[in-house]
This record gives sequence, structure tokens and C-alpha cells, in this order.
Amino acid sequence: MKNTYCCPKCNNSEIAIIESGAFKGNLYNTVSFGLSTIYLTKYICTDCGYSENYVDDVKDLKKIKDKYIKPGQGSDFV
Repeated sequence: MKNTYCCPKCNNSEIAIIESGAFKGNLYNTVSFGLSTIYLTKYICTDCGYSENYVDDVKDLKKIKDKYIKPGQGSDFV
């Protein structure tokens, strides 16, 4: 939805984009790391309600990887 602005479930093209952040008025769509906060942008289909979240700053992906991926845990997702 982030790139196509089209819902993958129902093909609706009316997608609400809700940005998070202290200066954007939406503090609820975040991942907290103690004193550090990672902001997410939410994409919501206005027809069926399907939603996706994306990390705003690509540099924050390393923080998530470092905290939540355990040593030896690869990408063997099935």
C-alpha cells in the first residue's frame, strides 16, 4: 500500500495515511526503546479496513534488528 496506494485485499485506491511523531500529532503509532522512540506511518484502506505499518526512518531498522533478532536467528521464515 505504501508504494501502490492500493489495498491488496480489496483494490480500493482510497488509502488513509496516518503519520506518527511528536510534531505530527500522533504519538500512538510507535515502538519504544527506553528513551528512544521509533515512529511508524500507518496506511489504512478506507473501504475494508486493512492496514499496514512502516518504519519512518530506515536507520531505525537496525535498532529493531539489534534488539529483536537473536544471534544465530536467520531469515529462515517459512
